[in-house]
Amino acid sequence: MSELLIVTVFLSVIVSLLLMIIHMILPWLFGPIITAVTITKLTRREMRWPKPLADAGLFILGAQIGTTFTLQVLADIRNDFFHIILWNIMIIGAALLLSLIYRQITHCSYETAFLSAVPGALSQMIVMAEENKRADFLAVTLSQTSRLLFVVMMVPFIASFSKDAVTGNMMDSESIFLVLSFDQLLFIISLTGLLFIFLRRIHFPVPQLLAPIIIIAGWNIATGNSFSIPIYLIAAAQLLFGVRIGLQLVDLSSSLTFRLSLGIAVQNTLLILVTFVAALFMTDHPFNDTFLSLAPGGMAQIAIVALETGGNIAMISSYHIFRIFLILLVVAPLMQVVLKRFDKII
Repeated sequence: MSELLIVTVFLSVIVSLLLMIIHMILPWLFGPIITAVTITKLTRREMRWPKPLADAGLFILGAQIGTTFTLQVLADIRNDFFHIILWNIMIIGAALLLSLIYRQITHCSYETAFLSAVPGALSQMIVMAEENKRADFLAVTLSQTSRLLFVVMMVPFIASFSKDAVTGNMMDSESIFLVLSFDQLLFIISLTGLLFIFLRRIHFPVPQLLAPIIIIAGWNIATGNSFSIPIYLIAAAQLLFGVRIGLQLVDLSSSLTFRLSLGIAVQNTLLILVTFVAALFMTDHPFNDTFLSLAPGGMAQIAIVALETGGNIAMISSYHIFRIFLILLVVAPLMQVVLKRFDKII
């Protein structure tokens, strides 16, 4: 690791601690973002965050999410499954409708607008944009990536104002290192690694997050062992992930035009407003849980907010996992068919 990266990590810790003192929401995520952006702008040096470090952060977050799945939680999710399907379809539908406003602002093609709008499947939409000759690959990539950063900036603050949100709340179970033996830990890590390799080979979204969720949830349900990931590791995971987001923010800022920036801001603000209003109607659960379940963003970003605000992580993750499957198995294939026919007509 270069000296600049070491300095970035050190200063990220300092800034995060200062943000904790002033009770800033998500200090271990925003601290690294602020630090990475500031150092890059001041030094004017290009800095690349090693992908294994960012992936390590996602693995830790995925492990924590996996620990929240129990038989009782699964029963509750099963009872709520109709709402999971209904609200995800409505959010994706709202995103596609708002893409028309995005198109009016950016003057892009319908293909670009649609592929830029779908929330929760960044890699799949980018691949489809690459394959579609009428889609603007750069615009789709910038729009999809910017949404993740946009959600990181807006959603935590909205969630923190919820009366049922508890900033800094983590799992009360014993540490995984106290509950599991070394052999059991090695077994879980090995299975997670194998599943990660499989998911990556079939190009499944966020395998770094889903692999530990699936393996640890399965272990938890099969054995009945209850444990959690230590808070210091959760903070480290946010730091590793936050530096990467900060560097992405710097890269994107140099490529965004005014029209594209305005289109992204309007589209995402309206989509977040739609999820906010929708969450008000879901009275069966606390507002914080329903809002984060419906929020348009990457699963990793939403999971961090849920961990920090004391949300029902299993429920929130279930909504986002189902959204990924819905997009991959239904929305993406339908969009490919529609866009190909649309292209032939034009």
